[in-house]
Amino acid sequence: MDEELAEIRRRKIEALMAQAQAPKIAEPMANGVVNLLNDASFWSTVQQTKTALIDFYGEWCSPCKLLAPIFNELARDFQGKVFFGKIDIDRNPRTTAQFGVQSVPMVISFQNGKPAGQIPGLRTYNDYDMILEKLLPSPAQ
Repeated sequence: MDEELAEIRRRKIEALMAQAQAPKIAEPMANGVVNLLNDASFWSTVQQTKTALIDFYGEWCSPCKLLAPIFNELARDFQGKVFFGKIDIDRNPRTTAQFGVQSVPMVISFQNGKPAGQIPGLRTYNDYDMILEKLLPSPAQ
């Protein structure tokens, strides 16, 4: 009986140590993909995030089409850290008007559910990467 109890304790301690060493997820909603948002889901989703980048785009917009693979790569690279979303300006006029979006692509950053800045036009992966590094808390925090 004592050996059995010792084995149970040993396995429990190993499981707890493995859990403690697992990387912490800073942004539970950061699922590694670009999530499609709409007027109905926008605020309820964004307000649940710590750090988010939202792409306001148009289906007809050539620079927006060039931004899509960059955003997909960023979403994969920042999985667990940053929520990525996109919203079609033509199908979602209420949210588009709230931010005064008049040209696309327009990327808006959010911190703790509140707008933190606008990034107009098409940028490179490195440009967005630098912006995100400034928005994310340092590992020591």
